Amino acid sequence: MKGGRVLNKALFRAMFKRQGRKTCHYAFGLSLYNLLLIGVFPSLSQSKGMAKLTENLPKLARVFRLTSDSALNRFESFVASQCFGQVWVLVMGIYTISTANELIAQYVAEGGMTYLLTSPAGRSEIFLTQTAVLISGLILMVTLTELGIWGEAKLFSLSMDKKAYTSLGILALALFLNVGSYSLLFSTLFNNEENVVLSAACITFIFYALDTFSSLDDRFLWVRRLTIFGWFRPQEVLEGETSLLPTSLLLALSTMFMGLAGYIFERKDFCV
Repeated sequence: MKGGRVLNKALFRAMFKRQGRKTCHYAFGLSLYNLLLIGVFPSLSQSKGMAKLTENLPKLARVFRLTSDSALNRFESFVASQCFGQVWVLVMGIYTISTANELIAQYVAEGGMTYLLTSPAGRSEIFLTQTAVLISGLILMVTLTELGIWGEAKLFSLSMDKKAYTSLGILALALFLNVGSYSLLFSTLFNNEENVVLSAACITFIFYALDTFSSLDDRFLWVRRLTIFGWFRPQEVLEGETSLLPTSLLLALSTMFMGLAGYIFERKDFCV
């Protein structure tokens, strides 16, 4: 690392500005989606039809990551299944994979990486800066999601345990930091953007599919141990269970993937 610097401030500002607009667009779209969901919760929670539906379809409740069959008439359960449910996970997955691809593989394809590698900045400095851009974007996405839900809940006079939601936000950040870390790894392994996106998307889909499969029956609960999404249980966190162990495991895996990606980045020929 040349000059002993960890991050290249000029590169960070340029790349974060480049990614920041996309991040805000994603976050704004999610906030509008959550506003619609939270807006219908008061009437939905009082609906006898919804209460009967969740009582009669316990497996459906479990697929939606609900730990009890009295699913959608409690605000915590509603937020866990809807605001942090399939749509949010899908959008966050797309954002994370695309951002990791744009920071390395796309930059290689556009020729920008060749220019950076001939600059005074060392490879470690470049990689750590690009990684910092990814992490900053994920922090911004999760923070805006949390702030949006808090604000919308206050708008509709719904009470929330802010400490529990903060813990959930940290766990969500650790989850998608993991997705981002192996996406960065694929970005250093492949110069072709299609291979990067396809590989990261396939791994993420398999993880999510395994987690969904594990929720179908108690006999398949062991499958949850095979997927990173098995450590992301929003309702359990919102009900007061600690997220320290799953968060630590996800961060440890992320560190391993990023360390490997950095090792490859420093030694790979990125000429295309």
